[in-house]
Amino acid sequence: MATIVSKTIVLPTELDRLIELESIVAEMFTHVPNLPEREIVQYNVVLALHELCVNIIKHAYAGEKRQFSVVFDLMYDPTRIQIDTYDDGGNRFDMSAWQAPNLDDPPIHGLGIYLMRQLMDEVTYECLPTGNHWRLVKLLPEDAGR
Repeated sequence: MATIVSKTIVLPTELDRLIELESIVAEMFTHVPNLPEREIVQYNVVLALHELCVNIIKHAYAGEKRQFSVVFDLMYDPTRIQIDTYDDGGNRFDMSAWQAPNLDDPPIHGLGIYLMRQLMDEVTYECLPTGNHWRLVKLLPEDAGR
């Protein structure tokens, strides 16, 4: 895979700062000239990323005033946007214990991972010695970036 454009930011664990994510995703997609349904794809990526970052702030850091990294990569072969987050929050996530919610009786909270999985093509998590690493991937049409 070759990188078209990459950007890394460090965000404080403040919910009101998550608004910055939308403009970065929009900026990344300016490098994808032939993207069909651009607004929908962009909205879905931002929503999934927002859900992830809220979970990092609320659960990994449990509201502590800290910071975490978000790495944006737009790539081709295959054309995709890949977003990696890295945090050193003390609370680890047990992906093996996660269960899809019962949508016949949906919970008020706890839909973030389900939503991310519905909106993105890949959602992965790994616990590293240095903290948590999440990856979100949205595949784009092959000819979108050309």
